[in-house]
Amino acid sequence: MKLFAVSQPGVEEITYKELKELSIDGEVVPGGIEFEGDLRELYKTNLWLRSASRVLVRLCTFKAKHFAELVRKAKKCSWEEFLTPEIPVKLRVTSKRSKLYHTGAIKERVLRAIKEAGIELKEAKYEDEGTSVIVRFENDVCTISVNSSGAHLHKRGYRVVETEAPLRENLAGAMILASGWKGEVPLIDPFCGSGTIPIEAALLATSTPPGRNREFAFMKWPNFDGKLWEELLSEANEKKKEVKVPILGFDIEEEAIRASVKNAEVAGVGEFVSFKNLSFPEVFFEEAVIVTNPPYGERLPIKNVREIYRRFGDWVRRYFKRYRVFFLSPDRALAKVTGLNPEMVTYFSNGGITVGLYRAEKL
Repeated sequence: MKLFAVSQPGVEEITYKELKELSIDGEVVPGGIEFEGDLRELYKTNLWLRSASRVLVRLCTFKAKHFAELVRKAKKCSWEEFLTPEIPVKLRVTSKRSKLYHTGAIKERVLRAIKEAGIELKEAKYEDEGTSVIVRFENDVCTISVNSSGAHLHKRGYRVVETEAPLRENLAGAMILASGWKGEVPLIDPFCGSGTIPIEAALLATSTPPGRNREFAFMKWPNFDGKLWEELLSEANEKKKEVKVPILGFDIEEEAIRASVKNAEVAGVGEFVSFKNLSFPEVFFEEAVIVTNPPYGERLPIKNVREIYRRFGDWVRRYFKRYRVFFLSPDRALAKVTGLNPEMVTYFSNGGITVGLYRAEKL
């Protein structure tokens, strides 16, 4: 199958490296990574990818400049492998620079093609229900894909308590992967919120797949191989490791710490992470990796943002002899307030705000 790991712009290279770790070769394109595989690769990427958004199956690609041509060619896609009358279907349609530009009319014709292929459909009523079929027109080329993941891959299933403006799990995973941390030195998040970064770090350090406790759309497909899925889960269990270093999360809000503790328990990593209701605590380590998402006052009303970044930088220099710091900031000037001489690694959208991922180190 032709597969596509959807990755947020700015995160594609991180996802590409993840695929390489899974012994899968791919090609980076805007918005993700194209690769090929069978059901094993499809299941494996959904189970293990920490930074991706979803995994799509490319069903078919063809040129179409007329609606009759669209119906005729779409009917030939291998719908029977992925759709059944029992599973609700949601169609998402986009069109750019194409003669067929009316998305509603395109949707209507693709639904007709599916029915003419002999599959009766019922349309999904809810966002994460059933199977999503993505129809994309660009320069008169139609690409039809099926979303194998179902709900967005950041929905790991452990975040049962949220704080305001939470960082998505896959972005937290991307930050940790970008840092190169693999559990060799302590990892600290001084602005931990609902605990996402320390929890994702513990999942990585224990070699726990982020998708182990959730369902995927492919589990309801006609071609689902339950035996293969159980085999992959069994292989994952054999890779489990103990965490040998402290993973610490701190936050000034008591409510955030309560949320972090609860979420870590649900994620199954409560014994490997420690959360405390402190601001810039006295912690002394010869070396540590600090991965964090400081408040930057755009989604939450915070007046002293520059002071927070300055104190953050002072704290790093005071308590750590050697360090690697990875943090988010919506602009370069604010990042420089830390005094850590940071450089931007990449940038992406976090909650609708474009932020840079900055790196600073002293080794």
